[in-house]
Amino acid sequence: MEIIVDIIGNLVSFIWGIAKILIPLMIAIEILKDTKFINKLSGSIKPVTKFFTISENSGISLLFGVAFGLTIGAGAVIQSVKDYDIDKRSIFLVTMFLSMCHAIFEDSILFGSIGANIFILLAVRLISAVSITFILSRFIKEDLSSKIQ
Repeated sequence: MEIIVDIIGNLVSFIWGIAKILIPLMIAIEILKDTKFINKLSGSIKPVTKFFTISENSGISLLFGVAFGLTIGAGAVIQSVKDYDIDKRSIFLVTMFLSMCHAIFEDSILFGSIGANIFILLAVRLISAVSITFILSRFIKEDLSSKIQ
């Protein structure tokens, strides 16, 4: 019984830890969207979204995921899908990129502290993520009717 209580306690603690980050992030995204800053930020990310042939609005999710990690990136993807009606192809490509290149600053500092070469780590992660996502973006055909409902 004690193990179950510990598991539930750890689960609630984990969910609370994520919620403490995601809720303010979603509020910040709403504020940025209302002030049209998201549109300006999307415009500055346009070369990246054009390179990967993904929806311009999915670039925000890509940016958040690279900077803050998979959990925050997933929250941004979910919010973007709700707000901007992003197609499945773009979501897939963003998640493929983030699976290889998430929390790039945080992870690099962490691995650097245990002796890894930060520059090699950054280069390998960026090159692999860009290469694989680019290749997938050329093989996966655009299906504009595949919007998430």
